[in-house]
Amino acid sequence: MFIDLFLGQNALFFAALALTVALCVLEVILLMVGFSSADADGLNALDGDSTGSGGGMMGYLNVGRLPFILFFATACAVFGLTGLAIQQGSFAVTGHALPMVVAGPLALLGSLPGTRWIGGLLGRLMPRTETTALSQQDLVGLTAVMTLGQAKRGSPAQARVRDQFGQNHYVMVEPARAEEVLSEGQAVLLTQRADHHYYATSATPALPR
Repeated sequence: MFIDLFLGQNALFFAALALTVALCVLEVILLMVGFSSADADGLNALDGDSTGSGGGMMGYLNVGRLPFILFFATACAVFGLTGLAIQQGSFAVTGHALPMVVAGPLALLGSLPGTRWIGGLLGRLMPRTETTALSQQDLVGLTAVMTLGQAKRGSPAQARVRDQFGQNHYVMVEPARAEEVLSEGQAVLLTQRADHHYYATSATPALPR
């Protein structure tokens, strides 16, 4: 028979599974408002190696091949399921669940191969281009579309820009000219990279009067 789901020895594992569900719900909400952790992490990964080929434990777990939220959700799910399997096995053999101080480390070690395998599988399934190691400066000069909010000088808003590889990036932009306002749905030209956003101007020139 299955062990009591509410045993204290299982609390950490059920918490990990609950966190997995919460992260999935968060991703769905982000998609509904026109944003995605995949796009955000893709932008953050500019100037870096996003192939997950690094050395050490991070490379073993394929960190970098998935958006961070998806990788973390995968790790939590595998850890939670591994821990519950260990506790069920212990209960079947001895009639008792292991204390968390023993089950936790065992589940952590046991979840590493599963996290690596599932992360690698999801990384191969996700659409990505291995040659898109762009610098943030490479987006300057491209045309973007305002997707969320209204950008004013000192008050950036979100825009979507597609690079030469066809990959979308969501960036924050503010007008290059102080008197300009960039509205949702408007096409803009990225003119300059700032610390955490881009300056842009309307991509449609004003008609002469």
